[in-house]
Parts: sequence; structure tokens; C-alpha cells
Amino acid sequence: MAMETVSLRDYVGKTLNALYDDRMVVLDGDLSGATRSAHFQKEHPDRFVECGISECSAVSVATGLAMEGMIPFYVNFALFCTGSAWTQVRMACYAGANLKLLSTHPGMDNGPDGASHHACEDIALMRPLPGMRILIPQSPEELREAVADALAVPGPCYIRVSRDVVPVLTDSLAAGQPFGGAKQIYDDGSDFAIVYEGTALMAAKQGFDQLRAEGLRGRMIQLQTVKPFPADALWELVKDVRRIVTVENHSVIGGLAGAVCEALAERGVHPPVRKVGVQDVFTQSGPTAQVKARYGLDGQHVVEAVKAP
Repeated sequence: MAMETVSLRDYVGKTLNALYDDRMVVLDGDLSGATRSAHFQKEHPDRFVECGISECSAVSVATGLAMEGMIPFYVNFALFCTGSAWTQVRMACYAGANLKLLSTHPGMDNGPDGASHHACEDIALMRPLPGMRILIPQSPEELREAVADALAVPGPCYIRVSRDVVPVLTDSLAAGQPFGGAKQIYDDGSDFAIVYEGTALMAAKQGFDQLRAEGLRGRMIQLQTVKPFPADALWELVKDVRRIVTVENHSVIGGLAGAVCEALAERGVHPPVRKVGVQDVFTQSGPTAQVKARYGLDGQHVVEAVKAP
């Protein structure tokens, strides 16, 4: 039976429309068709600002709108939201501006459109900024909850949304729980724990299913928020496992793996950690699934990491 999948970017404009607030303004960087913010533009043209290929100016405009009491969502590819305009995002955080960044095409999700568009450093760029919150949903329902959270909580926020397809989970243990923190998705036993972020769900699920088929019994744990980091909640879920494997659509430096290892280091004795994701290299362009497999993000690499000596 084929696995049901979904691309969250297809729900970006629909979600913004569903949660429309009269303080909301959506800004675009000449990619509204690709990010699906065009759906918002169609319904709310007077609250949509086309900034063109000028990311630094777009974040500056968004920050100005935030300081005037609006709630701006700058919607763009992950690399352009974070890397291209990092100085402006930093100054928005310095000012405590109510700026919302909503990105699509994170990590290697922009596979064939050029390696320069891959965003394997965006979490690392956002994590050290004081006041910045990082939310990573893995389903349309979680995307809605993440946007609602961004609207409700003042201050800068980064929402990371998959462009590539991810599995639809109908049997998650976390179903019905409020969005945020660390969530146990499956719990078969304590042989291992796969700790992942939502845009890496496909690799995490494929690896988990293969390990389950081979008789290994472990857990799948989603980090819905990378910052603030849910250290205590994660610890309660992994403290008794034999091995932890982090899985991220990102460099293993400075992203999810770094956050997990920093938190575990403060516990003293903890299970060993293996990291699945992009190593210290630049990725190349190509079909998305092939690019991810080449650079270490697929189910087979998860299995190998769990089984490694």
C-alpha cells in the first residue's frame, strides 16, 4: 500500500487565509507562486506586499510594519528568509520586533533548482539570535497551529515548512496534543530513539519502519520547537534508550543535532548520539530524493546510524 504524502508548502497561503487577522500583512520576494502565498494575495490583495528580489529590503519593510503594530509574515524560500537578510533579521530581533518569517524549500527541498538555493544552514543562522523562536510543523494541522502560535506570541518567529513531500501519519501517539516541544510519535521500545525535525520526517519514518521490520524496537520523537529547546521533555523520552539518532534536513553542524547534543551534555551521562544529515559539505543540484540520499538524508542512512558500532 502506497504511503500517503503531503507537501506543506501547498498549505501556506490557505493557512494564512484561514487565520487571517486584520493586523496581518504578507510580504513576498517574487516567489509567491512557489511558496503558495499567492493564495493569500488573491483573497487579501490590500494586505500583500510584493518586495521583489530584495530580501534585505523586505525584512526591513516587515520590521517597520511590525513596529507600527502590524503582524508581518515574510514568506520566502528558507535561504532567502534567513541567509540573504540575516543582518536585517538580527536587527529585528535586537528591536524585539513582532516579525514572522515563514519559509518553504528548507534544506535540500529545492533539489533541482540549483545548489545555491539549498538551505542547509538556516536553523543554525536563527538559533543564536536572542528572542527568535523556531517552529517546525510536519502536517497541515501543525502548520495551522504554528501560524496561530506565531500570531499569539509577540516577538520574532521562524516557521520552517517542507516543500518536498512528507508522510501523513494517522497513528501518531502525539495526535490531539497541543503543538510545541518534543513529541513521541511512536514508542515500540528502548533499542533506539530517532529524534527528528518535521522537514526530515520522510527519512525518519522510512528508517524507523525498516528497523521495525528487522525486529529492532525503538522510538520516533519529533521536535516541533527547536528554540526554545524542550530539553526536559526530550530527556524524559530518551534517557533510557541505548542510542539516539538525530535526523535533520540541514547541516549536522549548528542545527537540530547541535541543539540536542548541547542539551544532553548538561545531563552528564546520556545515551550516545549519531547524526544523520548533511555533513560539512556544500550540496549539489539534482532530483530531490537523489540529492538527499547522496548527502545522507534517507531511511538507509538512519538505519546505518542506529546500527553503527
